[in-house]
Amino acid sequence: MESPAASSESEREQRLVEWSATSGVDLGQLDASQRGVVFAALTFLTFVGGLPALRRVVAYMLSHCGLGLTSVVVGAVVGTTDRAVRKGRKYAPREFWLRLWKAKRGHPPPKLRREQVGPVAKFLAENKDCSVAELLGFIKKTFDVEMDRLTLRRFLKRYGLGCLRDDTVVDPPFLSDAPPTEARSP
Repeated sequence: MESPAASSESEREQRLVEWSATSGVDLGQLDASQRGVVFAALTFLTFVGGLPALRRVVAYMLSHCGLGLTSVVVGAVVGTTDRAVRKGRKYAPREFWLRLWKAKRGHPPPKLRREQVGPVAKFLAENKDCSVAELLGFIKKTFDVEMDRLTLRRFLKRYGLGCLRDDTVVDPPFLSDAPPTEARSP
């Protein structure tokens, strides 16, 4: 991939006007040096594509370049909100680098793993009348994992552990309201 070629003054101004129209940023609030830096950042981001880490670096550099670019302008350049820019602006360079390096991707890992289903199933089979609090206590003691009732319910549903209770699991008919039951939920 080749670097973007240098463009003339009128081409740069035309591209900035097009960007301003799509982003909603008023170019009148930017002086010549700010426009030059914004154009360079837009050209660089066009060149690197959608790499989120580089977008965050560009946002951090624009926030600290000393030209007084507002968080709204920086957010419009990198394609994020001004709130995200303000939040990222407060970090020292070392802290920013560590956060960038250890950025989480996607959903957090599950609290209980697939390998831990067996002990939970054994506990439920041996203690059919246990309460949710007792089961949560067992999980805390055994795996050193704290979770709430909803997370526990999702875990039990995912691995089909609700059938280990006294009641059998019966799915309600499609698109109907399930009648209320007296049975305790896991």
